[in-house]
Amino acid sequence: MSSGFSTMRAAFGADYFIVSALARLPLSMLVLGVLTFVSHSTGQLSSAGAASAIAGVGVAVGAPLSGAAADRWGQRATLLAGALAYCASLLWLLAAGTPGDGPLAFGPGLAAAAFCAGLVVPQCGPMTRVRWIRRLAGRDAHALTAAQGYESTIDELSFVLGPAAVGIIAVVAGPAAPLWVALALTVVTVPWFALHRSSASGTAHRGAATAATADRVPWALVGVLLLGMLSIGTVFGSLATTTTAFVTEAGQPDIGGLVYAAIGITSGLGALSVARWPSRWSSARRWIGCGIVLVPMVALLWLTATPWQLSLLFLLVGAPIGPVLVTVFTAAGGATPAGRLGLVMTLLSAGVTLGTSIGNWAGGSLAETGGHAASLWVTFAAGCAVLVSGVLYATREALDRPRNLQRATEGAKLEQ
Repeated sequence: MSSGFSTMRAAFGADYFIVSALARLPLSMLVLGVLTFVSHSTGQLSSAGAASAIAGVGVAVGAPLSGAAADRWGQRATLLAGALAYCASLLWLLAAGTPGDGPLAFGPGLAAAAFCAGLVVPQCGPMTRVRWIRRLAGRDAHALTAAQGYESTIDELSFVLGPAAVGIIAVVAGPAAPLWVALALTVVTVPWFALHRSSASGTAHRGAATAATADRVPWALVGVLLLGMLSIGTVFGSLATTTTAFVTEAGQPDIGGLVYAAIGITSGLGALSVARWPSRWSSARRWIGCGIVLVPMVALLWLTATPWQLSLLFLLVGAPIGPVLVTVFTAAGGATPAGRLGLVMTLLSAGVTLGTSIGNWAGGSLAETGGHAASLWVTFAAGCAVLVSGVLYATREALDRPRNLQRATEGAKLEQ
């Protein structure tokens, strides 16, 4: 693994690890930042939940549009324009959500501002994956696997640290402060990321918009990969709701974030470990194996009685999720034409965001009537969907193998 990271450091420089991590925080702080701000402004958790869900839908819609724009016009122009639009949207959201003399009513203006903020938030996470793939694919497979594991780990950390930062900042400086911090981070880190020398690997592919290039995108495969990401996102979202319900029932509502963070720890470590897995373990075998482990781990959550027991089981649940994330992004990178990588990577990333919103909504609806035990049915169904999508991926890979072998044979004949 160390040799892989040495290659990564040589490719883009040590400072890239810092900027690519910090540039994700504006996105990871958005949904909870909106929830915190609107909850204080309106005095209604239902309005705050609606606003945060609308922001999440905006992210799901805007992410693939941002990726397609990066494929066509390059990451620099897309990210710089996105940073400017995101700052403007946050200012609009802060203005629309600032109450006057009394509590603010949740209305179309606030909803539109939340949606626009999600729509234009810079997608630095998926775009850094594109840079690694374009730089390392076909040159160093070990380093590329290490890069995908590293990126999955940083994604996990950002979506743990981002919400945690929102909570701390809101307590210290007020409910609007997290959005102001996200704005400041956007101003500093996104242009730094956009103009970093690694952006040479994110330049536009002029043929990306042509029909011939579009036809080469394996949309059936991408659909299976997207199902896997939606399923993982639903696991995350439903477990966040389950955790909130569980610690509330236990009379310890303040420790929900600490309990839930256990998933991110082992998921990140699992993602990093993939670079050390035997090469004979195919991506399909990894995916199915992790799904087989995940489903019974989720079922064990029904047996927990205390928050510390839930934390321990969350460590087990998180372990197989990280490797699946690496497998999905690696499979997408290997099968997608270079000119469409931005679109596909942001689409898959948006799948996690949309799945999280689905998990939050479905798990919350069941938790209201049946408590945390009822919301776990959403998690169990999502875990089964991770396994099913792995089986579908293996089936698709088996069907494509003869075709790929034929193409390789034809290519060898032409070279001779």
